[in-house]
Amino acid sequence: MEFRHISWVREEVFEWLRRLGVGFVCVDEPRLPGLMPPVVVATAPIGYVRFHGRNAEKWHHHEQAWERYDYLYSEDELREWLPRLRQLTAQTEKCYAIFNNHWQGKGAINAQMLKRLFAESE
Repeated sequence: MEFRHISWVREEVFEWLRRLGVGFVCVDEPRLPGLMPPVVVATAPIGYVRFHGRNAEKWHHHEQAWERYDYLYSEDELREWLPRLRQLTAQTEKCYAIFNNHWQGKGAINAQMLKRLFAESE
């Protein structure tokens, strides 16, 4: 379950998801008021992180939908996620990191970057 507003970040919501056996989707997106913070919680056997990009300028104000996801993460931004991903993989059977910053192949570039950073940090 991927929530889009910070009001869903409550322990009773996480417990409800656990009871249902539904996974909570951890997200990375711009740090704007009301949006989801980078919370990492495991509520099911599969962990899931969705990287939307941090294009704050175009998040709410854009002409085309793709503009919101036109973002290339830096190594430092992805490095922030390494401890969170390790936490999630320790609490789940499988863990997926999906990049939604797909404009012009940026998601594929960032997926390869995260894979390399993850391997280098072991």
